[in-house]
Amino acid sequence: MHTMLAKWLFPAIAGGVAIFLVIFLVQVNRSDASIYADKADIPKAQNIPSIVSKEKWIERFSKHEQEGYFYPVTEIFVEVDLKDPPKKTTIYQLKAGDLDPYQLYCLKEVLHQYKTKYMFEQQRDDMKLVIYSQNVKQLENIVKTLKNYAINAQIIKIVR
Repeated sequence: MHTMLAKWLFPAIAGGVAIFLVIFLVQVNRSDASIYADKADIPKAQNIPSIVSKEKWIERFSKHEQEGYFYPVTEIFVEVDLKDPPKKTTIYQLKAGDLDPYQLYCLKEVLHQYKTKYMFEQQRDDMKLVIYSQNVKQLENIVKTLKNYAINAQIIKIVR
């Protein structure tokens, strides 16, 4: 009798669970037709008039300018005249040798006093001071002023 009961008990429980799952899933997944009614009111696509030339899109944007829109690129037109050779520029290099920190400070202050634009170039252990100036008289005055601070400087002319 136990074998007969065990033989029918397992399929009965499996069938009951299956029926319960089917009823549960149907209750949970009920669909209401009103949910899909809103989606059915999608407007139809409108016909967009074709643009004849490529310049028309720029005119269209300029007429309907929206706040906060910026064109992605600014156009710049550069005209280079290649008939005349470029003019050679004169750059002066002020060579002052090895300077201690105080002398370097004095050098910078003197250049600042004369309102001279300069640039330091360092290549390995050698540091050069390059001055962009056309006024040789002013550079000679700078060299004279640097002698007051025990800085021996000389001007080297470089043509580029």
